[in-house]
Amino acid sequence: MDVSIVIRTKNEEEFIDATLRRVNEQEFGGSYEIIVVDSDSTDSTLHIIKKYNVKLLQIPQQEFTYGHSLNIGASNAKGTFIVNLSAHALPRDKKWLTNLIKGFEDHNVAGVYGRQLSIGLVNPYEALLNEMFFGKNKVNFTLKDKKRLKKIHFTNSNAAVRKDVWQGFKFNERVPYGEDMLWQSEVIKAGFCIVYTPDAAVYHTHRLSISSVYKNSVNCAYTLALINQKRQWISLIAVDVALFLGLVPISLIQNLEYIWRNGYKQYAKVAPLWVLSTVGGSLVGRIKYRLRRPLW
Repeated sequence: MDVSIVIRTKNEEEFIDATLRRVNEQEFGGSYEIIVVDSDSTDSTLHIIKKYNVKLLQIPQQEFTYGHSLNIGASNAKGTFIVNLSAHALPRDKKWLTNLIKGFEDHNVAGVYGRQLSIGLVNPYEALLNEMFFGKNKVNFTLKDKKRLKKIHFTNSNAAVRKDVWQGFKFNERVPYGEDMLWQSEVIKAGFCIVYTPDAAVYHTHRLSISSVYKNSVNCAYTLALINQKRQWISLIAVDVALFLGLVPISLIQNLEYIWRNGYKQYAKVAPLWVLSTVGGSLVGRIKYRLRRPLW
């Protein structure tokens, strides 16, 4: 088996059928299997999954973390390469898998991640982030180029890892968010390379949710501070607050300009709350880190 595609599910009835259909339509020269790791779906997700030729693994919801789910899938994978794909990330075309695996031309490449595009009017604020984080040019990230490394956004929503590397660097199962960021940091420090390939694109957008973006921002900021080994001086909270006060108006202007330019005017009234949730969540995550209060 050349590739194992691992998909995590939890009540994904809206998109899982389209995702599995597009995965099965891939024009790939090698062999691949599909592994679905479900954590107690209560809608029609399992019914839809069973229509396809997949290996279904089930874990209790109380055991779920992104890292644990991915490690369960990888442990049962037969492929040389393991592709991690969100259940609501739809491959853009039939060459998605080929283009993703093509990134492993150099044996020193530990992981490859692809581009993320937004789905219509679902969430213009996330559409802006996708535009900022996932560009049109291929990039190789290594420890030698620290300036370029600041722009890495490896994500298990649409990525592949070399299984023999994963066996030495498994995903962190304790963190509630950011297992992919921790993994990228570990393999880069170990001397491996990570490749971004825009040709392996998926349509991936979460529906607008203020509460979830706040929670994710808290967890993401904490994980990033942990990776970068930020100083845990309580006095630095004042710096965090100052950054928060400066980022709010900048981010608000940036988001309003984007939604106006792209015809998403109906979302303008939500912009202040969205910005406060994202930037405010990041502030809370940084403060928790400074105060040495673990999130897990």
